[in-house]
Amino acid sequence: MSIINFNLTQPLEKKISRVIREEGFISKAEFFRFIAWRYLEDTKDDISQEELDVSVRELTKTIEKKFKGKKLPSLEEQLAGI
Repeated sequence: MSIINFNLTQPLEKKISRVIREEGFISKAEFFRFIAWRYLEDTKDDISQEELDVSVRELTKTIEKKFKGKKLPSLEEQLAGI
C-alpha cells in the first residue's frame, strides 16, 4: 500500500475532522479511502479484483485492530438508533 501526503487548509481540515467525528470514521486515512472509493464508484470506473482484495485486507486489519478482544455489538444494537 502506498502512502500519500498532502496539505489541507485549516478550514477544510476542521470540516473534515468534524465529519470524521460525526460519521464515525476511525481516522483521516479511512475517510480519504472511503472518499476515493466513492468517487471511483460514482464515475463507474472498473476496479480490478486485486485492488478490491487489497482494500478488503486493509479494512479487515483495521477492524481487527480496533475491535481486538472486544465483543462486537449485535446487529440489532448497531441499528437500534436508525
